[in-house]
Amino acid sequence: MPNKEILALEKELEELRLLPPGLELAVMLNKLAFTCMHSDPRKAEAYAMEVLDLTENLGFPDEQAKSCNTLGTISLESGNFTEAMSYCRKSMEISEELEDKSGMATAHGTFANVYWAQGMIDKALEHIYEALRLKQENGSGKDELASCYINIGACYSTLNRLDLAQSSFEIAQKIFEGSGNRNKMSYLYHNIGAVYVRKEELDEAREYFRKALDIREDLGDKKGIASTLGNLGSLHEDLGDNESALDFFIRSLELYEEIGNKRGIANTCASIGGIYTALGRLDEAEELISRGLSITRKLKIKDWEILCLEKIIDLYEAKGDLQKALSYSRELNTCVEEHLNEKSMEKIAGLQVQFETEKKEKEAEIYRLKNVELSEMNDQLRDALAHVKTLQGMFPICASCKKVRDDDGYWQQIESYISEHSDAKFSHGLCPECMIKLYGKEFLSDQPRK
Repeated sequence: MPNKEILALEKELEELRLLPPGLELAVMLNKLAFTCMHSDPRKAEAYAMEVLDLTENLGFPDEQAKSCNTLGTISLESGNFTEAMSYCRKSMEISEELEDKSGMATAHGTFANVYWAQGMIDKALEHIYEALRLKQENGSGKDELASCYINIGACYSTLNRLDLAQSSFEIAQKIFEGSGNRNKMSYLYHNIGAVYVRKEELDEAREYFRKALDIREDLGDKKGIASTLGNLGSLHEDLGDNESALDFFIRSLELYEEIGNKRGIANTCASIGGIYTALGRLDEAEELISRGLSITRKLKIKDWEILCLEKIIDLYEAKGDLQKALSYSRELNTCVEEHLNEKSMEKIAGLQVQFETEKKEKEAEIYRLKNVELSEMNDQLRDALAHVKTLQGMFPICASCKKVRDDDGYWQQIESYISEHSDAKFSHGLCPECMIKLYGKEFLSDQPRK
């Protein structure tokens, strides 16, 4: 969002501060925190922290959840993953208590970004798909759903599953081109460019990076501009144009330092250091690569630590200091081994969770089917009982004619009494004894024998 629009929001905030603090103030502070997040994260953090203080005193838990989510994103960008996770959990807890599917989806999206930043792509995908499910259930707009597809595509691109990445981006592109959401289109173009880089179609990649950069510069998205400049730097490095690559990387680093994005600083320092090594500017290369390595180790990002170690080995080989090159090579081997072990453990943990989830789902389905079967049997039993009338207790019967006395004192034939008090029906015949009594033995002897 352009700075003039941020200034307009801040003017509204000043007017709200003249009134007693309430919900409107919390909403405005959250809106400003979110708007400033990528252009001035320090200011965004101040606004979000003010919302936390306000909501703790006055309530408004939904606004508190939003501020926690914003703070989680800011902590992520500064490289504090532990703090980012803590804010995400708080946001999720509040949203779950409120049964706010939109808030839960937002928290899942931030969880996904934290895992993605640490190279845990499988976990990131789990959270993105859960965010997508919740948004679909909540009837979210198409733009919100398309944002999930951008993140899904970015994860698949990182995993080098480019067909899946492209199909996800195509879904998002149709939606955003229809809605005219320029901010989201910039993210989409940036990620499509990254796919073309992986496909080694560099001209196409440059075109999409340029589209993303034009929008981001127009919107004043400093973090986005820095990220796209970095990608353009890598692209020109691949083309062998080190001077152009260096220009893009330096501009990117200046922006990352301005907004205090440690992850961006670390990665860009390593990239510039690699260019300086290629250009023979070895002392400058050593300073920058060492700085990048130090930051990645503090952030505990193994992927980027490996990148920095590879570049510092190249540096000391170029300097002719083979002892240091060998020492860092050993560190690299250890780091790669640890990284592979972490990935293996993460995969095993993921498979275990998947197994337990599927097991619970199957058990729940069996339980559901048993309940259905039991319910059907109960229905059948109720139907049967509804057609049954029972005779119970003692009732008087004549010892001679066998008539039965009813509750009103009248004597009835026993078959009439039973018919009235049950669903039994009678048909009449003669037993052999009565047959003889009425017609004699001769009549019985004339009957056919079976």
